[in-house]
Amino acid sequence: MKIAEALVLRKHLESKVKQLEPIKVAGENGAFELKTERVKVTDEVDEVKFTIPKVEMKSITKEYDMYSKALRQLDTAIQAANWQHEVDVTLDKDIAV
Repeated sequence: MKIAEALVLRKHLESKVKQLEPIKVAGENGAFELKTERVKVTDEVDEVKFTIPKVEMKSITKEYDMYSKALRQLDTAIQAANWQHEVDVTLDKDIAV
């Protein structure tokens, strides 16, 4: 993989991780738990309401972990390439770094 391709892929992985992070955090705060509520309608009848999540927390966590791991591995590879290669560039003397 070329360094330019790795940098583009890193941007993509970063955006996926940022996209999944709020969902994962919300799930850790109880957004994905099964909730029940029982309300007495009459002496003989109770109304039971269930709040069931549409997505399981483990699937969000699995996807988040997968993209986070890929991002860490790619960053490590980019850093390794950085230490192995020099960039030869001549800048104008007016450019201060």
